[in-house]
Amino acid sequence: MVKIKNKSLCWAVLICLLGLSQAPALIAAEDAAELAAKTPEYRLWVGGNSPARAEREAWVIQQALERTKAHYGPYRLVVSRESSLGSDWRHLLTAGEKVHIVPTSYMSFPPDELTLIPVPIAGGKLGYRHVVVRQDRLEEFADVEHANDLRKKMAGQGLYWPDMWVYEANGLPVKGGQDLPVLLRLLERGEIDYLPLGVDETAAILEKYAHNSNRFSIVPNLLIYYPLSSSPVVTNQRPELIARLNDGLEAMHADGSLHVSSATSFTPSQSRIIKLENPTSLFPVLY
Repeated sequence: MVKIKNKSLCWAVLICLLGLSQAPALIAAEDAAELAAKTPEYRLWVGGNSPARAEREAWVIQQALERTKAHYGPYRLVVSRESSLGSDWRHLLTAGEKVHIVPTSYMSFPPDELTLIPVPIAGGKLGYRHVVVRQDRLEEFADVEHANDLRKKMAGQGLYWPDMWVYEANGLPVKGGQDLPVLLRLLERGEIDYLPLGVDETAAILEKYAHNSNRFSIVPNLLIYYPLSSSPVVTNQRPELIARLNDGLEAMHADGSLHVSSATSFTPSQSRIIKLENPTSLFPVLY
């Protein structure tokens, strides 16, 4: 064995040996950092939809991205539920920096700015609506059976929901509110007479946003229905994302996983159903 008598040389050898032992970890960290830098980040905005619908759509988008990892590689998905983007989402989506994907029921977009992937992702019962009223006004809706019965009553809808145009096009009075808490306050104050809500999300909405859920009631055996779908719209600034989502959603459509719905708490055949027309041509893009 060779004895190293020089202390400085001893320390130099020790440092060298320690450096060699840590080299693989340093290389691995550098590789991980480089991989993270190359991993595309996709930003999904679902803040314009009700909580249950938003969760469903976020799940579908993530599953579609997962289906394509083998071909397109890893990704990061950032989901925003910030409702304040409601008036600006089209501008943000067109710019393609802060927002890349928005599921929406709007059907018309400038093709040079945005791409609609025509695959429904919100489930087949999206167009069915419970009718929520104040508990003390429940009897007023007991005999409601047709759209004409609603012409003297004010509906409430989100300002940026495409449903607004459905009620207007069918000649039904409708008043917009900024979000669900505002709509429930309008209902409680009598500024709107009823609030149509998706059948698979009504209970969760009342539990989360109504300060006193006993003040409200779902009209028994009454549903409003109009054809309604939701499809992802993608900024043209991310062509790889357009191709990736299209491939993933087609795969989910092919194996049936896209059509799984949680809306099982009602039976339409036992209800009075008010059917409305859905004039998709009235879904303009507003700038």
